[in-house]
Amino acid sequence: MNISYNWLKELIDIELSPEETAAALTRVGLAVEGIHPHKGDLVLDIDLTSNRPDCLSHLGIARELGVITGRPLKATSGSAAAGDELDAVPFPSVLAPEVVRVDAPELCPRFTARVIRGVKIGPSPQWLVDRLDALGERSINNVADITNYVMLELGQPM
Repeated sequence: MNISYNWLKELIDIELSPEETAAALTRVGLAVEGIHPHKGDLVLDIDLTSNRPDCLSHLGIARELGVITGRPLKATSGSAAAGDELDAVPFPSVLAPEVVRVDAPELCPRFTARVIRGVKIGPSPQWLVDRLDALGERSINNVADITNYVMLELGQPM
């Protein structure tokens, strides 16, 4: 898995050099097989085993670094505080109940959905194209790219 060192620094204050970061991750079982430069960034090539799905994202690796170094994650726009602000915004009821149906509520006690209107499909901003490119992902369009970005950051496919 490719992990951007610059992206990690957005999620956690790293006081380790990229090489020290790679060594620390390798010591705890996340074998860093190489560090590759890419357009002003360094990409860590991490060999993950199947027992570490929690590290299949930049946030997961940042959390692991937090445990290793004793440093907290930085607050991001996706933090609970930002979510509280978002929850305060009244959203119109745009989803009819029949649009999302859970056939087995005992297996899926909670399901959320959001409709976003007025989205225009087009090229992604250059920063997003560059970030995806650094991780070996090809830019497709703004909608496809943001879903890939979320998956790479949070480990949550959309």
